[in-house]
Amino acid sequence: MKKTLNLPWSNGPQRILIIKPSSLGDVAATLPLLCDLRRLYPHSKIDWLIRPAFAELINGHDALDEVILFQQGHLARWWSGRGVGAAASLRRKLKANKYDMVFDAQGLLRSAFIARLTKAPVRIGFTSAREGATLFYTHGVDMRRQDKVAVVRMRSLLTLIQEPDEHVEFRVPISPATIEAVRQMFNAAGPVAAIIPGARWDAKRWSHEGFVEIGRRLQAAGVAPVVLGSPQEFELCQYVADGIGPTAVNLGGKTSLAQMIAALSLSRIAIGNDSGPLHVAVALGKPVVALYGPTDEKSVGPWNQLHHVLRFDDLGDYRATEPDRSETLKRLPADRVWRLTESLLNQPAISHIN
Repeated sequence: MKKTLNLPWSNGPQRILIIKPSSLGDVAATLPLLCDLRRLYPHSKIDWLIRPAFAELINGHDALDEVILFQQGHLARWWSGRGVGAAASLRRKLKANKYDMVFDAQGLLRSAFIARLTKAPVRIGFTSAREGATLFYTHGVDMRRQDKVAVVRMRSLLTLIQEPDEHVEFRVPISPATIEAVRQMFNAAGPVAAIIPGARWDAKRWSHEGFVEIGRRLQAAGVAPVVLGSPQEFELCQYVADGIGPTAVNLGGKTSLAQMIAALSLSRIAIGNDSGPLHVAVALGKPVVALYGPTDEKSVGPWNQLHHVLRFDDLGDYRATEPDRSETLKRLPADRVWRLTESLLNQPAISHIN
């Protein structure tokens, strides 16, 4: 695996593939890499391999030519008839597309093996990739997960070709029809704020009562709270919405991914845990109040908004007296969260919408 790259094409690669199947926040953080590639290679075809659950975040992106759906569940059961068929179909597709350059932004054995299946002459990944993934790369970039936030890490995959500049774009695609459909779901004519009470695991979740309190204060300030989450988080979102009061709308589990993205785009601010929807809000240019427990914002924090992170370390002696981190974040006082929320309410968003 080489750490220098001499490009074999005089006019740039004809076809490029980004491999980033999941998860939601990581896919959002990879959008700037896509935009960088489009600026660098305006005439190349650029494709993205992604799981169907997250495809609506990139469908219709103006820098993208084709979305290739990765049926991870089928491939995981490779011994079944469906698994064998899915693997063969993906291999045929990748071979037919004749990729010149592949970027493995996932950094796992499966994604690196997919990169190898393309037979592209240039396959770039991180030297720190796990599970032996580096065996399938032709070129490697030195960047550890803990060194930089995800947006910077993803963009660093370009460094063998060109150092990324300071211009960062996301250009999240949202259709006007989806915007209008979501607007009809809101129970408010004025400004709205997104509340994101869920996260993948409990240690990353602030207290339900804390979100209720912030929602009530938003309501009193004339801002209608919209509670967002996955279908698995419906009851949590309903609890928070019921606790806030009449102007709160629970959209948890009631929207498609595209509709959730539209709801975030219509919000003035997003308040939530370290989760996919929070990072989508960042990609949309929304100010966020990011509540962090055991995860490190230096590597998984909101891009360009690390100063908007409130975390359990800020609570003085709590970490010493509460070794169970799953409970420590829940001690974060609502007053501190509200002070930051209030200060950001009138801050203008920077649109990153396509």
